[in-house]
Amino acid sequence: MPVQFTFSWNQAPWWIMSAAAALLLLAAGLRHLEHRRAARLHRFVEADLAPRLLVGHDPRLRRPVFWLILLGMAMLTLAFAEPRWGRSWVTVSRGSRDILVLLDVSLSMTAKDLAPSRLERARHKIEALLAACPGDRFGLIVFAGEAKLVCPLTLDHGYFRTILGAAGPDTVSVLGTDIALALDEAAKTFEEDIRHSGRDSRHARAVVLISDGEQVSGDAVAKARQLGPFAMIGVIGIGDPEGAEIRMPDWMASYTRGRVSNEPRISRLDETTLTGVALESGGVYVRFTPDNADIKRIHQEMEYLTTRATSDEVRFTLVNRYRWPLAFAMLCFAGEGLWRVIMPWLLRRRLRRAAAEIEETGYA
Repeated sequence: MPVQFTFSWNQAPWWIMSAAAALLLLAAGLRHLEHRRAARLHRFVEADLAPRLLVGHDPRLRRPVFWLILLGMAMLTLAFAEPRWGRSWVTVSRGSRDILVLLDVSLSMTAKDLAPSRLERARHKIEALLAACPGDRFGLIVFAGEAKLVCPLTLDHGYFRTILGAAGPDTVSVLGTDIALALDEAAKTFEEDIRHSGRDSRHARAVVLISDGEQVSGDAVAKARQLGPFAMIGVIGIGDPEGAEIRMPDWMASYTRGRVSNEPRISRLDETTLTGVALESGGVYVRFTPDNADIKRIHQEMEYLTTRATSDEVRFTLVNRYRWPLAFAMLCFAGEGLWRVIMPWLLRRRLRRAAAEIEETGYA
């Protein structure tokens, strides 16, 4: 009969040695306490005279306490290992959160103050967030002068990565930067999901906005206030507050036919707008960091969100039998407590029996 534990068989020697070491330390500690108790008693009575002077005294009465505690801890350790044996059909519920990523793909995101570019670094941050949330649904909205839902909320992270890799300035046809439109598209996406699923819970939804905050049109702060009831908003500001030079690509300049100037300009990180978006929605703003401290901060806020069941699967799998050793451990600890209650009664009974024997001997 196959048996599995919460650890793999390759790790079994380490688990067994750790458990054995812990139980040996416990046994040594209990022995030490018993020796200290005996030493306190022997300060007043010699060890050889104790059974004769202290009627009813018997060190063997305390031995079950030692073994019950030790056995109970061994069973508790086994329960933590979660032994599994015997197969059965088990319904497994999969819980997840809904995370909608709003990615700025405007011309300013091609700035190279963060090599190779702001947009490429933003993709790396989204990849890190995907790795930190493997069981959550992800959706992608790209925006510049307009906003598009290019990837609906999905558990298929491979598909999401494919769409993310293709997102760029040419994904959106309207130039500019309108964060308000992106937030409005996020609200519409959540409303549509609510209509289809019937699940209306802000505490299972999050919006992650990654942008340099350089807003050309729209009121992002006001729109964030409206989106607040739908989801928590985490904002990552990407770019340099001092600014970096950007220039419209030649193919884009020819596409606009002179309607937009091709002269270079300075693009700066606008933290005022991005901070306002986060605060108005009750979310959090962090500036881009070379390591993933920014993603860890966003993920920390997401940990306060609740997960909800998105799918149920019926699997024929090994049954977790942790309840059996746990119940045995509880019986051992209960037995240890019961024995401590019984011990004084046994001592009194021995005293009465000894007194009766002395009385009979005296009469004889």
